Amino acid sequence: MVSESEARRLLVDYAYTIDDGALGDWPRFFTDPCLYRITTRQNEEAGMPLSIMLCDNQAMLYDRVEAIEKANIFEPHYYRHILSDSRTIAREGGMLKQETSFACVRTMLDGRMTLFAAGRYVDEIVAANGGCLFRSRTVVLDSSQVDTLIAIPL
Repeated sequence: MVSESEARRLLVDYAYTIDDGALGDWPRFFTDPCLYRITTRQNEEAGMPLSIMLCDNQAMLYDRVEAIEKANIFEPHYYRHILSDSRTIAREGGMLKQETSFACVRTMLDGRMTLFAAGRYVDEIVAANGGCLFRSRTVVLDSSQVDTLIAIPL
């Protein structure tokens, strides 16, 4: 059974991993198979399955990291996540389902800062490997206007 404090630690460690640029560690926060999806609030409320980014196993997550580190060309930047407290939506068996609001600031190397994204995470967290992992993480963006620079996972 996953406790809310264990789930919170997972969320915090996840955000710091991305914010610190340790993208090679990002897939380790997920079970295999898993679901990582970025969509918009408009699509989610309409029940539309359209995703901006969709990965359904760890190999796809690692492929995303390799593309970021070796293939994609984009201006270097950093993220800083700000997380709300989480709200438990359901407990089913050993799975804890939670929602967490977030804001993500993007800082460019020249010092420009912008609010890059805001929305909520909808997570299914399960016990695994002596801790807990995301079985599913859906990033629901509040805005349907999405920056083309979603290179780094949210």
